Amino acid sequence: MPQLDENAAERRLIKLAAWFLARGEPATREDVYEAFPDEYVGSPAAKEKKWSRDKRDLQRLGVPLRFVEELDEKGAYTIDPGSFYLPKLEFAAGEAAVLQTAARAALGDPDHPLHDDVEAALRKLLLGAAGLPPRAATLESAREPAAPPQLRKWLSVVADAIEDQRVLHLDYWVPARDEVTSRDVEPYGYAWRRGDWILVGWCRLRKAVRVFYLRRVRALAPAKQKQQPPHFEVPADFDVRAWSRQETWDYLAHAPLEATVRFRGSLAKIAPKLLPRAKLSVAPDNSRMARVVVRNLDGLVRQCLAWGPEAELVEPEAGRARAREILDAIAASGGAA
Repeated sequence: MPQLDENAAERRLIKLAAWFLARGEPATREDVYEAFPDEYVGSPAAKEKKWSRDKRDLQRLGVPLRFVEELDEKGAYTIDPGSFYLPKLEFAAGEAAVLQTAARAALGDPDHPLHDDVEAALRKLLLGAAGLPPRAATLESAREPAAPPQLRKWLSVVADAIEDQRVLHLDYWVPARDEVTSRDVEPYGYAWRRGDWILVGWCRLRKAVRVFYLRRVRALAPAKQKQQPPHFEVPADFDVRAWSRQETWDYLAHAPLEATVRFRGSLAKIAPKLLPRAKLSVAPDNSRMARVVVRNLDGLVRQCLAWGPEAELVEPEAGRARAREILDAIAASGGAA
């Protein structure tokens, strides 16, 4: 019985951590009490005692709960999304080959009790681990130059510019054209997005809000302006999280268009998580059809290829043609399509 109680307590703490992450903004202890009324009961002193214990136990589990000082002196708590992820897996070529061979051998037995788990684990390794064969969705980023050594220094410059509302001058490498363009940018915010630092702001060259990957910046400094800052105003409705949480198919590359993806096998079960905003329906063969509006068709194409043969881009035809181009390019370069 003590073991069961311990497992239940850990599940409750994980649920609490998940609530903080889903909230996306700091929460006071009163917010926590209100969100979990069955957990925090009794007198204010009893609630405070349990909250103190939960904070300590979260730290013990490796979930860093950070205190944030607020203007009203109440204070609040938050969990930084990337602060407790496990380090990226790294395998030597020999280790990767052995691991992949063993996993595929296990997948050869359809009655294996862990068949679906092994398949999901292998898919994650193919997407995220160094030393394993690259998938189509990672080819472009793999060809890009390494992040510049000044990146950490530039983050400080960006943070100061945002605080002072000072215009920045960027020399920015555009991989699609393999060229560097110079532009002045009004920085609205910056964030960590799926392994990359991004800067979001008004590009005076393109006359629109744009996202800039700091690893593609070749030079960055405060722009020369006649007047003292502030040089601009950040729109009242701007929220950097709307950009940091974008999926690749949501990037503003073209006008919105509708696409359809068919999920089969193990992917059909998790289709709502793969395309959370899609309209889902079940086909006669029990596959799931997902219709989703995209603004970067190329991003969806590459992601479907990364998901593997259980994800098929049904339409538009332009997306299917693009997928064939990518696979042909992989085959021509000696890769395994």
